[in-house]
Amino acid sequence: MVHSNLGFDVEPTVDENSNVSRSSSINSSSGSINDFPNERNSFTKIAHEDEMENSSGQSSFGTKKFIASLDVGTTIIRCFIFNTNAEICASAEERVELLHPEPGHIEMDPEETWNKCQLVIQKTVECVGAENITSIGVCTQRGTFLLWDAVTGKPFHNLITWKDLRADALVKHWNKCFQMNCLRRGSRFLHFLTGSDRFLASSVLTFMNAQVVMRLKWVLENIAEMDKLIAGGRVRFGTLDTWIVHKLTQGKVYASDYSNASATAMFDPFLKEWSSFVLRFLGIPNLIFPELRPSCGDWGTCHPSVCGAALPITAVVSDQGASLAGGGGHSRGHLKITLGTGAFMNLNTGEQPLATVCGIYPVVGWQEPKGRVVFMAEASALDVGTVMEWGQRVGLYTDVTETAAIGASVPDSGGVYFVPAFQGLQAPVNDSTATCGFMGIKAVTTRAHLVRALLDSLSFLVYQMFEAMLDEARQPLLDARVDGGVSRNELIVQQIATLTQRRLTRYTTTQLSAQGTAVLAGLGAGVHKSASAVDALLVVERVFEPEASERPRLLLHYARWKKTCARFGAWTSSFEGQL
Repeated sequence: MVHSNLGFDVEPTVDENSNVSRSSSINSSSGSINDFPNERNSFTKIAHEDEMENSSGQSSFGTKKFIASLDVGTTIIRCFIFNTNAEICASAEERVELLHPEPGHIEMDPEETWNKCQLVIQKTVECVGAENITSIGVCTQRGTFLLWDAVTGKPFHNLITWKDLRADALVKHWNKCFQMNCLRRGSRFLHFLTGSDRFLASSVLTFMNAQVVMRLKWVLENIAEMDKLIAGGRVRFGTLDTWIVHKLTQGKVYASDYSNASATAMFDPFLKEWSSFVLRFLGIPNLIFPELRPSCGDWGTCHPSVCGAALPITAVVSDQGASLAGGGGHSRGHLKITLGTGAFMNLNTGEQPLATVCGIYPVVGWQEPKGRVVFMAEASALDVGTVMEWGQRVGLYTDVTETAAIGASVPDSGGVYFVPAFQGLQAPVNDSTATCGFMGIKAVTTRAHLVRALLDSLSFLVYQMFEAMLDEARQPLLDARVDGGVSRNELIVQQIATLTQRRLTRYTTTQLSAQGTAVLAGLGAGVHKSASAVDALLVVERVFEPEASERPRLLLHYARWKKTCARFGAWTSSFEGQL
């Protein structure tokens, strides 16, 4: 029995072998739960009672003080309870086991994922009582999807994650094929005639492994009798948000939100609908797709069997859109940099999607109940947290928290450069065949030099995205917010601030996705008037100011790093047909 300081005792509901800890006190804004998995499989934290009310003791939610926020990530599933001050009052997390049935295949068990979602919801809701919760919001990783039987509800396969590479051959084929070249040429001509950004976007259309489209095509081509099942109306497609909402509502809601749909490469951001052109072009049947709904609003009701009460679901949003909203990035020009498993740079472009020619994609951040859509221009790099974890796994350091001190123990990398390209290099290089490695190692190179080269490479990777964004955005880029587990590395973040010449704000909470989801859920429930309702409650931990004196040195190393990346480019294609 553990006392929660809420006026009642909480009995742990997990079995005696589960490694769960409950704390009677937590600094709710400390961001102590980072983006890297804990060594424990799960844990729950509970806040003091005085963290669960605002200063007047009243709640803007009426008699219900809290909003639940479910955050389904790549390696961890978390649920948070937020109060009216945007403080975390309770939290629970469960690790996700990624499955690797074949080389390049990276999956999640859909039923295990759902069971862990239920578990973290139950653990947190019991801390405050379901009767005190206004609603629940859901945010998910993008690019992970599933097909399931519309009649039985059973999946046809495991969840195929955004990190999966099984469709790599299809990606390469379609990007180089005659039909795609014709599409690009035709789009360039139409853009010349009309000036439409929609045609500009399609003139540089390039499929990527992280997008759903080619992995979906692979599944449709490799599961027996799929055509027959589709013709019989038995197949449902859904990204992770669709699957979770389907399970929360016991099948009553089959829908995806615009922000998750926009990252599939099967969504037209200019028309705000599933792209009938892309689906016809690739031969993907449109019968299997869910309806699209605004991020905030009516998403049905969470079934009482999940948490003891029928809680309204009032927001469903992608993790990157939620993070931008949670960090106060509501205005055009606001920039957000997430340093987690991957790196994502999201620029708020207002109510219009931005088309570029260098691999920066227009995606939806979120859509509000009255129809206002906030678009983002997004650049991404797939290997950031994965690089940090790799360095620990091969023995460069024993814990990622040591890396900033190790890297700072030497003035620079000693001429060593690292290319973080386990999954190739993304925008603006766009080389899926690039490889990963060190260059410039000498007899005098030390472990500290290798660690510094690794950290420098992540700073340079983000700056490279920023340069492309600055060139293509056609609008001012304001100071940025930074979040994610890797943002705790102050050497990396300081170098990004210096290179970009922008002030980088890091809040005391790193859980901006969960916080943004809670804010949007409050907007969907009608208890907030705008998505910026709790911005004033964000607590700044540190602002990283650009260091002008250091910038020339960093730019010199950045130029050398880009040359190193060129050496590591087109690596896998160099050996095609030779093995």
